[in-house]
Parts: sequence; structure tokens; C-alpha cells
Amino acid sequence: MMLRLEKSTLGNFGAQDMMGLVTSRGWEAILPDALEDNQLLLVSDQFRDLLSGIAWSGDHDPARAALPLTLLLLAKAGAKGSEESFEIGLDTLQAALCLLNTAVDREIVNRMLNRSDPSPLGEDLLQALIMLVQDAKENAESACTA
Repeated sequence: MMLRLEKSTLGNFGAQDMMGLVTSRGWEAILPDALEDNQLLLVSDQFRDLLSGIAWSGDHDPARAALPLTLLLLAKAGAKGSEESFEIGLDTLQAALCLLNTAVDREIVNRMLNRSDPSPLGEDLLQALIMLVQDAKENAESACTA
């Protein structure tokens, strides 16, 4: 027996929905362990599309939440920049997308198996993103001095 789910029954989870969560409950509301089941499943599907290179066309809405969610969490993790904009390398973005995809999928499996992690997933995720951003900054600085 296989687990199956009809995506059309999940609704939508886009950038405006994500920003609504941030506005009403703070940025922690977009961490995988804080999302509702349907939001978690939708963002997992969106990460898969981003990581597989599926273009935003046709029924793929560019207002989806996965990329803005990633960028917001990278900014919270200390990515270089101002309140309104920041810079990250494509390799850092790719690593963050992979990290978030894994965290989201882990949360889905935890919920399906009724398991919990010893420490909150959101805290571990943010710490991993902070380390990723710090590593990227160090690499950029060493490249400038070389």
C-alpha cells in the first residue's frame, strides 16, 4: 500500500500567504515545524520543483512560497545586506534550498510517524542556516584577500 495525496485538495500556499504568517505570528511561523500540514506539503512540492529546475510557467505560479521563504530565512540567518536587500551566492542559495527541502521532508515524516525530534527542528534549521551564511561570508572574504 502506498501513501498518496491529491495535491489539488491542499489549496495554495504562496508568497502572500507566507507573509501573512510572518505579519501575524512572526518569522518563526514559517519554520517547517510551525506550518500547517497542507502548507508543509505544498512547500515541499515547491522545493522539489525549484531543486529539479522546473521553470515557473504554466501551472507553476511564481508567487509560490518556497523561494521567498528561503530568502527570508537566509536574511534572518545573517546574510549580508540591508533591511531591504541582501546578496547571496547561487551556491549558498542552492545549499539553503537543499537544507530546507530536507528539513521540510523530515517534518512531514515526523508527523506521519507521530515522532518528535529531541530538539525543535526550527532551532536546528536556523543554526544550520547561520553556519551556511557564515561559511559563505568567510569564503567571500578569503577570495577578496587572495
